[in-house]
Amino acid sequence: MEPDRDFILQDAASLREEMRLIVRYASDATESLDRRIENGTLDSRTEAEELREVLERLQALSLEVSEELDAYQQRHAR
Repeated sequence: MEPDRDFILQDAASLREEMRLIVRYASDATESLDRRIENGTLDSRTEAEELREVLERLQALSLEVSEELDAYQQRHAR
């Protein structure tokens, strides 16, 4: 039985969107740090806390994407 192509594309699109979120979180954190460096408004405690929050979000999202990718591969394995 051939997997439904629309279902495969929908799964792939979902994975793509989650990967874009990972990139956006990392980019937003980098841009925020860049602004603080340029403005000379660095506060090591604030940067460390914000970076830790971003890394925790990225780790959680990466785990979620990994689990979804595993499920995708199992569903659509030939």
